[in-house]
Amino acid sequence: MLLSAGDKGKRYMTPHATAMLHQPRVPSTGERQATELSIKWRETQAQKRVLLNILSQTTGHEVTKLEKDMQRPLYMTAKDAISYGIIDRVVERDSKAIADVMSADAWDSAAGLVQKSM
Repeated sequence: MLLSAGDKGKRYMTPHATAMLHQPRVPSTGERQATELSIKWRETQAQKRVLLNILSQTTGHEVTKLEKDMQRPLYMTAKDAISYGIIDRVVERDSKAIADVMSADAWDSAAGLVQKSM
């Protein structure tokens, strides 16, 4: 979801990366009471609805298709992710994609990193 929710035209993956579409994770239940399990189930269902709506907006796919595709983990190569609408471009080794978005100094400044004087 994070990949697809980026600014259109600036969603990148490296050539050998893998994207995965999957359902929200539910932590193990352990020894929880039935009411706690019910609450967790409702919360997970709510998270899934939000996730599906965001993915629908960012990829252009219908919620029903996305829900079907995420029944089992769906692994995508960079090219598959482009076709699916998750990303816009594959970043090659010599690409200036990151520099086009922000310079190295701007990244450092935004991250709060201080460069040492030499």
